Amino acid sequence: MSPEPIIHRCECEACKAGLDTETAKSHQRINLFLSRLNEPQKRWYVATLSEEADGSSDRQLTLITGLDEKTIRRGKAELQDQLAVVPVDRQRRAGGGRLRAEKKTGS
Repeated sequence: MSPEPIIHRCECEACKAGLDTETAKSHQRINLFLSRLNEPQKRWYVATLSEEADGSSDRQLTLITGLDEKTIRRGKAELQDQLAVVPVDRQRRAGGGRLRAEKKTGS
């Protein structure tokens, strides 16, 4: 059985105050959905939220989702470029991640 995903708790003023239950529910749904996505998918989804006409600012989305503003801007740039630099068949670009154990030890 896989571990339970960590769901970010919104830190916006509306959710902290607990006065606007509809906003709190909306933010909880966003964070539940994000908990099931991989890193690139998270930044692309939040980037789309940022670019909606009546959407939240990047700063507000940082409070809602826990994603850094730079990460949101990166997602917006990737979407602006039509995801051209993003490999279709892998999560990270080639060369990313840890070196294989054989390369570390020189074997």
